[in-house]
Amino acid sequence: MIAERARRSDPLLALTVFEARVILRGRGALVGMIGYAAASVIVTLLGLTSFRQLGFGSVGPAAVALLNLALLLPTAQGMVVGAMTLAGEREGAFLTMLRAQGVAPLGLVTATWLSVTLSAVLSLMLGFGLSSAILASAVPLSDLIGFAGLFAVALGVAAAAAALGTLIGTLAETRLQAGLAAVAAWFAVAIGLDLLLLGMGAFARVGEVALVGAVLANPLETGRVLALLAIDGGAASLGPAGGFVVTQFGLAPTMALLATALVAWIAVPLLLAGRLLATRDT
Repeated sequence: MIAERARRSDPLLALTVFEARVILRGRGALVGMIGYAAASVIVTLLGLTSFRQLGFGSVGPAAVALLNLALLLPTAQGMVVGAMTLAGEREGAFLTMLRAQGVAPLGLVTATWLSVTLSAVLSLMLGFGLSSAILASAVPLSDLIGFAGLFAVALGVAAAAAALGTLIGTLAETRLQAGLAAVAAWFAVAIGLDLLLLGMGAFARVGEVALVGAVLANPLETGRVLALLAIDGGAASLGPAGGFVVTQFGLAPTMALLATALVAWIAVPLLLAGRLLATRDT
């Protein structure tokens, strides 16, 4: 039984390794890594004065800039690369060949998601490694715990973005359509939803409960609030929605709720993508 399980798992492992190598050799992942690393160094150097005054244990302008950078660039990489990778494999009949060999649709989607997530993780590790090396001489060592929390949250948000990208790749007909749809989806979750709420004056009308729903409905906003709690632990810098949840339920339950929402943003798109892939390619 163990040998049979190993044989069944080997194709998925081999597929994940193969796709990871292809992605990491591609220009998209390379540009994402270099771009995020360079931006992280620039933001950290520009914020050194703020970090020396406030440390990393409080929410200052430099910490917020570093947080926004970690939540924006790797998620764009994960979403776009994930969509184009899966759509390209469908377009080139690579997934059809694997399906004919008995690999389950959910396994194909999971392998693609893992390989794309790995590329985003490597980008985060490079950017955070360079930033931490610069910050080591500017902030107390204890403040780097919050820095580690920020890295963990950014990793979760990047994984959620990669899951959304694989779902988009399942829906798109071509690689080009997948890339364009992924860019549009990234702008929607990164910028569009917040601008829409502000433009409609929603913050003045819908109340705190609806705002909490708006936070949980956006993986980037969920990650932002969770990261701010990991850095500071207070409600003052969270805005009306985050402050309302912390005040009502406390710090630990709020962080658990937000972490659960991030896990859902990973699991649900992957399950939907696996189901759609099984339906469309049969």
